[in-house]
Amino acid sequence: MHLLGIIALGLGIALQALADSADARCDIYPKGANEPSARYFCVFSQRQGYITIDRADGVYYDFMPTGDRPGNYKDSHGHPVYRQSGLGNEGLIFKLKEESVYVYWDTSELE
Repeated sequence: MHLLGIIALGLGIALQALADSADARCDIYPKGANEPSARYFCVFSQRQGYITIDRADGVYYDFMPTGDRPGNYKDSHGHPVYRQSGLGNEGLIFKLKEESVYVYWDTSELE
């Protein structure tokens, strides 16, 4: 294979790996709260069902799929996490043990 072909192949693989990440806004709702306690820029990533959310304040979520039902995960501490509907095309909701993370694709409110 020519050097140019190897470089193109490498770039294609690198771009494909990045295609499953998106900049987002994360609103954090403490358990039982009706208003978010904080809003952050975050990066949402999904690879083969595994989800990571990296908040701008340094908090990092790592969810692995569990069971046979879609939307059921465990966090890095083994606690259940549930993906819920309610935001439509605007984003995703994740219910954790102590809080809920609302992931919005539109970050304009933070700019």
